[in-house]
Amino acid sequence: MSVFDFHTHTTISDGHADAMEMARRCQKNGYAAYVCSDHVDEGTVGRRVPEIVAACLRVADELGIRAIPAVEVTRVAPDRLAKVAAKARSLGALLVVVHGETLGDFPQPGLNLAAARCSDVDILGHPGLISHEAAEQARLNQIHLEISAAGLHGLTNGHVAKVALEVGASLVLDSDAHRPESLLTTERARQVLAGSGLTLEGVAQVAELAPFSVLARRGIELPLVPKS
Repeated sequence: MSVFDFHTHTTISDGHADAMEMARRCQKNGYAAYVCSDHVDEGTVGRRVPEIVAACLRVADELGIRAIPAVEVTRVAPDRLAKVAAKARSLGALLVVVHGETLGDFPQPGLNLAAARCSDVDILGHPGLISHEAAEQARLNQIHLEISAAGLHGLTNGHVAKVALEVGASLVLDSDAHRPESLLTTERARQVLAGSGLTLEGVAQVAELAPFSVLARRGIELPLVPKS
């Protein structure tokens, strides 16, 4: 079972380690690539995305691991989300995660549905008590719903998995790690997925196949980047 993670943070936003330290732990944990997805909003997207891109270039050059620049669009009003996601992508973010209506935070009504309708979004992070309507929109737009390994954000993993299965939406597992020690291991990934109520077949599908589905949608390949 491979380990992959589209939702991690560094000191570029509110993480406790820089990209190099996070990437080194990803290598140690057997990740196929490192994804840096720091928080952005309307005020920070223009500054942080170039920082994320630069950090990923340094990681790839020094460690020889594929490093993918991404963002987590956070605390943006539903009617402004598409604009921020599009700007992040135009500045070099290859993947866009949206901070969904988690019960571990202060949910923004309507945000899940807005994200699920946005063509620039790839993953709806910790979507809380997601509705069938939002999950169906996510399915139609090939947006993955996140099973979260992050504390309170994972309170509704069972609900997210259940609704996703009912409408045929795709799931993906992420850590939302803000520290290297919070990044997923193979064993931790199995535990979180099994705890969400998935069958053994479902656990394998989310862990092994879902990440490549996310990447394929954007034409992202995973060969190692050789050191310069």
